[in-house]
Amino acid sequence: MSRLHSQQSGNGPILVMLHGLFGDLDNFRSVALHMERGLSIVRMDLPGHGKSPSNESLTLENMAELVLDELAALGIRQYHLLGHSLGGKVAMAIAGNPRAKGLQRLCIVDIAPKQYPPHHQEIFDALLSIQLDVLEDRRQADAQLKSAVTDAGVRAFLLKGLYQHESKRFRWRFDVKQLAADYPNISRPPKMQQRVDVPTLFIKGGNSDYLTANDEAGIKHHFSDPSLKIIVGAGHWPHAEKPAQFSRICTDFFHDR
Repeated sequence: MSRLHSQQSGNGPILVMLHGLFGDLDNFRSVALHMERGLSIVRMDLPGHGKSPSNESLTLENMAELVLDELAALGIRQYHLLGHSLGGKVAMAIAGNPRAKGLQRLCIVDIAPKQYPPHHQEIFDALLSIQLDVLEDRRQADAQLKSAVTDAGVRAFLLKGLYQHESKRFRWRFDVKQLAADYPNISRPPKMQQRVDVPTLFIKGGNSDYLTANDEAGIKHHFSDPSLKIIVGAGHWPHAEKPAQFSRICTDFFHDR
C-alpha cells in the first residue's frame, strides 16, 4: 500500500493529529496554527480519507497499523498523539498496540473506548444514494442530503469532502463504500492489546453526549493515568468551536505545564 498523506509544521516535540469520520487533516488547520509555536505538528489523513489511499479493510485496528507504518516511514520515534472521534478511537488502538513504544502523551477528543449506537447509518445511506456520475453541482448534492441530514452545518462538513475530479465528475474525498462496510467495527470499542501507561487527557465538549460520567470505569480500565477537561459551550467538535481554548488546554498538557 502507498503512503498515508500528512503535513508537518512548527518546531518542538512531535504531535500527531488524527481527524474524525468523513474529515481530513484540514480539520485541525486552525488549532495547528495556535500550537505549532512550541510543537512540531503532523496532521495526517486517516486511511480512506482525504488524500490518503484507502484499504480493503478500514477497521479501527487496521487503520491504527497503517498510521504506525506511516510514523515508521517518516522516521518518527518519539511523539505525542491526539485523535478526535474516529481519530480518537484509532489513537486508542495505537496506544494499546505494542508497536507504539515511542508514544509519550495521548489526548482523546470527545470519544470513549466503548460501543456506540450506529447513529451515522442514515448519513451513510444518504451519501451512498447520491449518484455522483450524474451530479451537476454541490447544491444538488446538498438538496439530496437534506432529508437525512437536517443540520446545515453537518451537511456543509460532509460536502467539504466532495470535489470535482479531472474527469469533471464529482467524487468523495473519503471511501464511503468501504467505511460503510466497516462501520459496525468502527462503532465498537477499539481493541487494545495492552494497558496504556502514558499520561492521557480526555477532552469533552460540554454540550456533547459522546463522553459521559458512565464512561469513567471503562477509561480507568484501559488507561492508568487519565485526566479530563471539559470545554463549556462546545459540542462534539471543540477544536472547531472553541479553537483558542482547545489549543491552550492541549499546549499545557503536551508541555506538562
